[in-house]
Amino acid sequence: MSFELFHFDINSKPSIGTAIFSPPFKANSAFVDEARFVKIINGNTNLYVPDNHLKLKSGDHFIMKCDNFVNVWDKNADDSKSQVFVAHFNPEIISTIYDDNIPENFQQNSSIENNAVEMVEANIMLDTFINSMLFYFQNKEMMTEELLKLKMRELLLILINSDKNGKIKMMLNNLFKAKEYDFKEIIHAHLYEDLSIQDLAFFTGLSLSTFKRKFKTVFNTSPNQYIKTKRLAKAENMLRVTNERISDIAYDCGFNDIGYFSKMFKSEYNITPTDFRKSLVV
Repeated sequence: MSFELFHFDINSKPSIGTAIFSPPFKANSAFVDEARFVKIINGNTNLYVPDNHLKLKSGDHFIMKCDNFVNVWDKNADDSKSQVFVAHFNPEIISTIYDDNIPENFQQNSSIENNAVEMVEANIMLDTFINSMLFYFQNKEMMTEELLKLKMRELLLILINSDKNGKIKMMLNNLFKAKEYDFKEIIHAHLYEDLSIQDLAFFTGLSLSTFKRKFKTVFNTSPNQYIKTKRLAKAENMLRVTNERISDIAYDCGFNDIGYFSKMFKSEYNITPTDFRKSLVV
């Protein structure tokens, strides 16, 4: 996969950059003492966090705080490359750009627990800022350390001043505090999504072997068996109460292969999905 990365650094760490790459592409990222502001310039992705799933598209802006993420980029319909604009935040960068005089917006509030991802509403100031940075990526010799610090502060000021509902300010208070999740919450949030057991283990912060042992303790069965049973039960119910196509039902229940879904359904219920639906017709 071709992957082009352009970025400016503060203290030898990426601060603002853009990535251009060829989807499909899947990446697992664990943010520890790190947060990011992202704009999708081109592309579509499924962004999974421990307790949620977001479908994101070209033009979307969002902030990702400390957490574990699985990002699955879809192939673009026109075969174009995907591109993102990214600003990186960590305590050292925040301290540097404000010359150790950190604003109250970044003073951690332990009583607040935010979502791992918060959408940011598009506005002309934000897009003008991003376009100006794209210019600097093409003219790197014009960027200086002091200008980069000013640009980082400008971005944060735009985010704060355009925050209509206060969610961004609340998130900035806890950028580097990871949310705590219940083990069952993570599993049930992703039962019907096309994620692997390795992805679920990644969300819990456990090795695959430790994850399987804990799963057995919590659910009294293996991850594969539990997830398969839950997905097939949902599919069986959808076949009963909806008129959706069988292929759509399979996808909605976490199966991306209709042939495999039919095989698993017959193994569980001794009948194919097609014949099962026919048997419901009086």
